Amino acid sequence: MKKYLMMVVTLLVSLTGWAESETRLVVGITINQFYPEWLSIYKNELGEEGFKRIMKEGQSTMADYNYLFSQTGMDQATIYTGLLPASHGIVAHDWLDRLSGVRVNNTESEEYLEIGEGDSLKGYSPEHLQALSLGCMMKMNNLFSKVYSVGMNPEEVVLSGGSCADLALWFNEKSGKWVSSRYYADSLPGWVKDFNNASESDFFVKRGWMPLAEEEGNSLLLKLKNKVGIGNSFYYDIAQFKRKFNTYRVLKATPYANSMVTNLAIALIEEVGLGKDDDADLLTLSYSSLDYMNRDFGIYAKEFQDMVVRLDRDVAKLLGVLDAKVGKGNYTVVLTFSEARELLPEELERMRVQGGYFSIFKAVALLKSYLNLIYGDGNWVTDYDAGQVYLNRELIEKNKLVFKDVQDRAADFMVEFEGVGKVLPAYTLTRTAFSEGTELLMQNAFSQKRSGDVMYTLLPAWVPELKDREDIYFRYSKRNKVPVYLFGAGMNGRVRRECYMTDILPTICGLIGIPVSYTSVGRSMME
Repeated sequence: MKKYLMMVVTLLVSLTGWAESETRLVVGITINQFYPEWLSIYKNELGEEGFKRIMKEGQSTMADYNYLFSQTGMDQATIYTGLLPASHGIVAHDWLDRLSGVRVNNTESEEYLEIGEGDSLKGYSPEHLQALSLGCMMKMNNLFSKVYSVGMNPEEVVLSGGSCADLALWFNEKSGKWVSSRYYADSLPGWVKDFNNASESDFFVKRGWMPLAEEEGNSLLLKLKNKVGIGNSFYYDIAQFKRKFNTYRVLKATPYANSMVTNLAIALIEEVGLGKDDDADLLTLSYSSLDYMNRDFGIYAKEFQDMVVRLDRDVAKLLGVLDAKVGKGNYTVVLTFSEARELLPEELERMRVQGGYFSIFKAVALLKSYLNLIYGDGNWVTDYDAGQVYLNRELIEKNKLVFKDVQDRAADFMVEFEGVGKVLPAYTLTRTAFSEGTELLMQNAFSQKRSGDVMYTLLPAWVPELKDREDIYFRYSKRNKVPVYLFGAGMNGRVRRECYMTDILPTICGLIGIPVSYTSVGRSMME
């Protein structure tokens, strides 16, 4: 009888994926617009329980996203599906829907509206994600696994959690509250409502932002000194900006955004009971580096230094809670960087490297004039975005032109602009299998249905010009190689020194003892 029962239990374990594993909770952390070298530049400013602990006690590898044009949400989709943008479908922050002729956001939804104190006219969902995510694989193998995602920006949060997340929570800029969408639930859980009622965002707005080291001092005196130009530090009156612009978005430009994500994550761990049992859970966190203010400061600015130090404390606080609530050796942290910060032209100029800002707006205006001269007056360019230009296919067909020839004309014209490194017509990416170089990186980010008709990339020392400080459509990063840090349970073996970002998913699947998604193109980082 006992032998029969043991056989039944063994069968259940094999069917449900309840394989014995040390990892009860996987915490995936992406830090957006971070300059990874900051961890070395400010190593003496860091504590022992945050980044240093992860780097000393864990392992690291240099990972390659293996595509260009990293944008908000793209990297998270790659990490948590184990696929390249060409396959998972998130090829940009926005793309042109050719059937409707309108620009589509990678997660925005009119069907699944926001829940909570948010914008009732729109919401977000992972409907455009064309692949199984890590959360789906976990739930397919164990229905009791829990999957949650938290961050300031909905695109990062939604695409990290994937289509099987129990709940994704992001910050609503209008209300200053945490919200979700009807894709996940009809209303927010009671604990989230209680958390919102504490009005943490108002607390940080009133607090103002000054260096952490001076926070205990006289903030009023510091404020006055900086206003009259005799201060050697900084002070930002967040409440004043909040009144001026009437939005809580101002908090995203401060390190407090990361503290708010950390505090919500800690509340979630406690309220939901993540990592409390042997059913492996997933928590994804998305941090940011001063968000839309990222380009306003040089990499050695005191504002960035303070952001790194404060984020280090947030990470230490999170690890402390994980130690206490889940237990040391019972959780695994995977930390990496999305849309990693590049050096700006003015920073490179100090090292006598000539670069610049490339204006796609001016380039397209000239391209339109050129095509008008060649083919006659018409709206030959319907849209343009990060690294791509959409041609007017209907107009080209109406004029009985050869589409390939128009692509070639546009590509040959654009490659002459200063700062442009390479331009490829879309037909080249669909008919040629590249094995290396920039062409391969462009191909890995190309979707025949969603991408433009002409793809371009900039030279290493050039970055895209933005319409304004808060521009999210034309902001992207060409930096495709960044570190990955693995810390906690399962780190007994060695990690390969170099890998691809698509290798993260197979690695995590191995740590929690579940099969790797059959669609994944990566392999485990563990040697």
